[in-house]
Amino acid sequence: MKKILSTLMISMTVLMGVQAVSADQTVDGKSTGDIPVKGTLGADNTDPGTSIPETDPAWINVSIPTDTIFYNTAAKKDINAPTYSIVNNSGRPVKVTADSFTSDSNNAGMPTDFKLNLDVTGTTGNPAKSASTELIKNGTITAKSTELITLANNGNQFKASDPVATGVDNKATFTFSGTATSATALVLHYTLGMKFDAISF
Repeated sequence: MKKILSTLMISMTVLMGVQAVSADQTVDGKSTGDIPVKGTLGADNTDPGTSIPETDPAWINVSIPTDTIFYNTAAKKDINAPTYSIVNNSGRPVKVTADSFTSDSNNAGMPTDFKLNLDVTGTTGNPAKSASTELIKNGTITAKSTELITLANNGNQFKASDPVATGVDNKATFTFSGTATSATALVLHYTLGMKFDAISF
């Protein structure tokens, strides 16, 4: 019995460290007390009703591109790029941040007029917080950690009281823009580091 109680107390301590207890009860004048225990195995982070603690990274379920490109030609300075998507699949809203932009060690000989921006577009109801973020200026990386947008959950909700709808505000798009002059082809490699934070309902 002592072993069972010891194991139960350890388990409760671990669970309480993960998720705050919603309320306390006082055992007064009795020698026993019952504590309900709720567990979830195989938690589904796309279901808003799942028992995952608020803001826990386990809520993060976001689709982003595997890779991206930008380009221009020797004849035209303007940089072009396809349009890419960011989609929040999870049951909680997610804040999206461009956290870092780093250069491959083999990048060399950057044009001194090279400018590159990250351009983000939300929706009419959920515009980007930072529509254009400078990544490179005068051939040098200038990127800083920048909050881009907060995406609704997969039910188009920013809070639990919002009506569930087909996802619209859970999506954003981005592309690259800028200018550079280069008479010869330069193949460059960078890494855009994205950070995701689950937002409490």
